[in-house]
Amino acid sequence: MKRASAPSIGMTTPRSRVAELASSIQIRNGLLAAGAAVAYFALGLPLIALPLGPRAAHMVSHILLMNALAPALASAIISRFGDRAPASARVLIAATVLQLALLWTWHAPNLWGLALRTPLVHALMQASLLASSLTFWLAILSEKGVFRWRGVVALLATGKFSCLLGVLLLFAPRLLYADAHVGHGHVVSDGDELLADQRLAGLLMLIACPFCYVLAGIAIAAKWLQELETTARGRSLAYLDHAPPTPR
Repeated sequence: MKRASAPSIGMTTPRSRVAELASSIQIRNGLLAAGAAVAYFALGLPLIALPLGPRAAHMVSHILLMNALAPALASAIISRFGDRAPASARVLIAATVLQLALLWTWHAPNLWGLALRTPLVHALMQASLLASSLTFWLAILSEKGVFRWRGVVALLATGKFSCLLGVLLLFAPRLLYADAHVGHGHVVSDGDELLADQRLAGLLMLIACPFCYVLAGIAIAAKWLQELETTARGRSLAYLDHAPPTPR
């Protein structure tokens, strides 16, 4: 007596393929729209109206660029063009180191003051941070299968070193930036206000780090475990399908 075959895993019908394609297009369009809105805010135009000092407004723009716009663009790019070529370990390490190096370099007092005084340098700072962060998120989101652990490690390392910068700004006993009284359309002259603004910038970074990098790492780890469970279930069903019938 022929044993009934188990249903195949991953089989799709033409109707389901059309539905998946439509859903993918909707997700991509939504990500692009969200990215455009984030870019509008991160460029600094609406930040002028916010009740923030120059340092906090500067930090908000960086958080929006690197932790919101970059992953949204990376997700849209992967949704549109696919991720047929996952990033190698060297590419992921290089993208992680480059992003962290640019983040800390641009927050050096001399360079940050130069960026405030020179619009071209400020545009270069924003563009380089966005490009490095986009490269980082593309490498993270392209990881598949057992290699997802590399993305989780990179996210945790990035979150740790980014939070160190936030800790430095939050707990510094004095002003770290001599040009912190101008920027993003704000002018602050009181020393206590400047120090409070610097500490608010550090607090914003400490909030954004776990919210973005740690949660992203948890989501990737959860998806990895789900894939492992699905693969194990598929192997079990395949084994049952090809196993000899039990003698009576």
